[in-house]
Amino acid sequence: MAPIDFRTKINWHRRFRSPQGEKSEHEILRIFESDRGRIINSPAIRRLQQKTQVFPLERNAAVRTRLTHSMEVQQVGRYIAKEILSRLKEQRLLETYGLDELTGPFESIVEMACLMHDIGNPPFGHFGEAAINDWFKQRLFPSDAISQPLSDDRCVVQDLRLREGEEGLNDLRRKIRQDLCHFEGNAQGIRLVHSLMRMNLTWAQVGCILKYTRPAWWTGETPATHSYLMKKPGYYLSEEAYIERLRKELSLTPNGRFPLTWIMEAADDISYCVADLEDAVEKRIFSVEELYQHLYDAWGSHEKGSLFSQVVENAWDKSRSNSLSRSTEDQFFMYLRVNTLNKLVPYAAARFIDNLPMIFSGEFNHALLEDDSSFSQLLELYKNVAVRHVFSHPDVEQLELQGYRVISGLLEIYRPLLQLSVDEFSELVEKERMRRLPIESRLYQKLSTRHRLAYVEAISKIERHAVQWPVMEYYYRCRLIQDYISGMTDLYAWDEYRKLMAVE
Repeated sequence: MAPIDFRTKINWHRRFRSPQGEKSEHEILRIFESDRGRIINSPAIRRLQQKTQVFPLERNAAVRTRLTHSMEVQQVGRYIAKEILSRLKEQRLLETYGLDELTGPFESIVEMACLMHDIGNPPFGHFGEAAINDWFKQRLFPSDAISQPLSDDRCVVQDLRLREGEEGLNDLRRKIRQDLCHFEGNAQGIRLVHSLMRMNLTWAQVGCILKYTRPAWWTGETPATHSYLMKKPGYYLSEEAYIERLRKELSLTPNGRFPLTWIMEAADDISYCVADLEDAVEKRIFSVEELYQHLYDAWGSHEKGSLFSQVVENAWDKSRSNSLSRSTEDQFFMYLRVNTLNKLVPYAAARFIDNLPMIFSGEFNHALLEDDSSFSQLLELYKNVAVRHVFSHPDVEQLELQGYRVISGLLEIYRPLLQLSVDEFSELVEKERMRRLPIESRLYQKLSTRHRLAYVEAISKIERHAVQWPVMEYYYRCRLIQDYISGMTDLYAWDEYRKLMAVE
């Protein structure tokens, strides 16, 4: 196994206009400060303030949005990073691992990856993802057999595009269908950073948000050695060349992950588990007393000195004894959050260091907080109580179903753009309005300039006379619609759906 040297991973170069020559520690830190500025000032981060974490269309400002959640993850990620660096310093390993002059970039990369980890999520979270995938599966895959003729009312595709036909293109069609029917927030995050926002971040910063290493078009068996790392799509066909270059720049194995991504993932796991329960109490899904009982019952055996007693029971007892100055709810969650962090952050840091050879190589096929320890059991406790008592609550389920319907409805509204022939759509893109296509012209005008430009740039790289031109043009047109709708906030998607469906 190669020696651990983080100087080969914390790559401060960029794809475009990258600074040349050797850099001092101060200059490298300035490069990553530039990344911070680009990320914090990006529209993708601002939109997170109107995408809710658990409760779609939530107007209560005390309930978390994706932005406030991401800020909490950022803080936990920073805490874990500092804990790791502190322990390595105590063990006099910073210089051995090439980190003695890279502690600042190490922390910054983790923090900004935490802030960005949800930027690709569509409106209504996982139900938005499901709506996009179901809609495209119902239209790009006929229910009988892919090779059967497709009628217009059963399938969006026409002419030469994704229908089976000429030999030599069928593999490409299958690959594209698979890719378009596996929309995933993490993969969309990579697409946003590179293709849509053109943020030109350092290779290390982008590598840290590549959470899963499986391409969206993957159809084979997932290798057992990478079953966790490849459990979800991590990037699309549209970013294949970019990810290939990223792997080369960061010395990543074909299915391996960037080392600092494990820290970002652990920070997210720690943050959302407690936050979802706190939001449920804020929404009056259950009282804080009922929550404590749910946690107590779900833990099982209650031995003296257990992690449950040190974290949950300790928070409960302290909130009862100090309830005069602040509400019991506030007290309980303050202590629960502090106790949880004080136990799980050191454990995550220890797991990172203990497994550093495998993590550095990108081959560690687990989450940091996924093992048979009581620390992992505590996280599972929070998750299981949330699944059983929060996500299954009728109010939450109704909102999720509404979100699913909104996204499905918006895709149906924009369907006419996908039914145009290649020549018709190309002419519409060039002229922007066409008298003989009144509906399509108005729909095209509603698409954002950023997304339209990304489409134009993508197809400009394809030879017009190439045999794959109609198929690839259609692929990027479908991406254009997915980009636009997935980029909406919850409330904007809701309002657009109501306006376009003439529901007031």
